Amino acid sequence: MNMNKEIIITILFVLVSMNMYTQQRLIVRDSLTQEPIAYTSVWFGNEAGGYTDESGMIEIPEGTKQIRLSHISYKTKSIAKVTVDSQTIFLAPISINLDEVAISAKVPKRIKTTEVGLMKTKTQTKHKGANGFEMALFIPYDSTWTKTPCIHSILASLDYSTHWLASLDYSTHWLVFTEIKTPIYATLRFDLRLPDAKTGAPKDESLINGGIILPSGQKLGKDGISLPRPIPFPQTGVFVVVEWITTAKVSESCNLVPSLNMTLDEKENRTWNKKTFRAMDWMQEQDEPAYQNEEAQDFYKGRTPSAKLGLKISI
Repeated sequence: MNMNKEIIITILFVLVSMNMYTQQRLIVRDSLTQEPIAYTSVWFGNEAGGYTDESGMIEIPEGTKQIRLSHISYKTKSIAKVTVDSQTIFLAPISINLDEVAISAKVPKRIKTTEVGLMKTKTQTKHKGANGFEMALFIPYDSTWTKTPCIHSILASLDYSTHWLASLDYSTHWLVFTEIKTPIYATLRFDLRLPDAKTGAPKDESLINGGIILPSGQKLGKDGISLPRPIPFPQTGVFVVVEWITTAKVSESCNLVPSLNMTLDEKENRTWNKKTFRAMDWMQEQDEPAYQNEEAQDFYKGRTPSAKLGLKISI
C-alpha cells in the first residue's frame, strides 16, 4: 500500500515539474531605464493575447510560435517562439515630436471650464468592456473659438453594474440582460491622440506621455481624470481614447467592468474602435460587423451607437 502511495506521489511530482518546465513567461523592460513596462499588450496569435502585470511579466501559452509586443509609448516588437522558461524583452521608447501640441508649463489657480464631447447626451445603450478593446471619440476643433482652449480633464460615462449586462438578442430584436456571475474589473487607460491625416483614425502616438491609468476597481467621478498638465486643444481635432486592460487569464469575449455608456442621438458618428488581440486596425463604429445584419439595423433604426466621452476645457 505504501509502495503504491509513493508511486502516485512520484508521478504527481513529475507531472507538476513538467508543467512548471513548459510554463514560459516574458518580462518586458524599458531598453533605456531597464524598468519593467506594465500593461504592455502581448499578442499570441490566433486571436489571443494579454497584458503584462505591474512587474512587466506575462505568462506565454504553450504552443505560441509568434509574439507581438506593443505599448503606446514604445516601438512595437515581434519575436519568435520563446525557447526558455523566462526571457527578458526590451522595448525602445518612442521619441514623439509634439510641436503641434505643446505642454502648458503653468496652470492658473482659478479657471472657468466647459465640456465638449457627448457626455450630456442621452444614454441609450452600453458597450461592454473587453480585454484589449479600445474605443475612441473624435472631438473637432470649434472654429467659433476666439482663442485656443486648453484641455484639463478627460471625461467618460461609465457603468459599473456588476449584476447585469445588456446585450442584443437578435431573435427578438430587443435588449436582454445577462448576469455577470464573476465580475472582472478592468484597469482603464485614457489617452489623447491626433487624427491620421489620411485615414482619419487615431494615430499611434500619445499626446499625454502614454496615457493615464485608472486602476482596477477605482471609479471615475463626474470630474473625470485630470491631465498632469493642460495642453492646448489641437486645431486638427483630438481623439479621446479609452482602453480596457486586465491581467486575468480571460478570453477577448469575456465581460469586463465597467462598460461604456453610448448614445444614438448623433447624426454624424465620430466613434472608432480597435480590437488589439484580433490584429485588427482601427475601424469606424458604423463599420462594425455587429451592426451590419438586418436585425441590428432594425433595432437601431439605422443609427450607430456613439461613445459618451468628452473633455473639460478652459477658454
